[in-house]
Amino acid sequence: MVSESERAVIDAFSLCSNRRRSAILTEIVTRFMAAAEVSRGTSKRTALIDFLEDCQDEITEKRELFNTLKEKA
Repeated sequence: MVSESERAVIDAFSLCSNRRRSAILTEIVTRFMAAAEVSRGTSKRTALIDFLEDCQDEITEKRELFNTLKEKA
């Protein structure tokens, strides 16, 4: 369960990245669980970090839209 403010941020990102909220959360949880099951410094952990950095890049590219959508919620 996420709070209303967390939901607003996820929904804003969803619109900026053309992904559904459930797809974003599933991707993060799936990659997190894969990374948590293996030893440190593995490619699974790197894959999670890469996904999060890609998300950050998408937000940065559409910062104005992201902020507007986040504030409307």
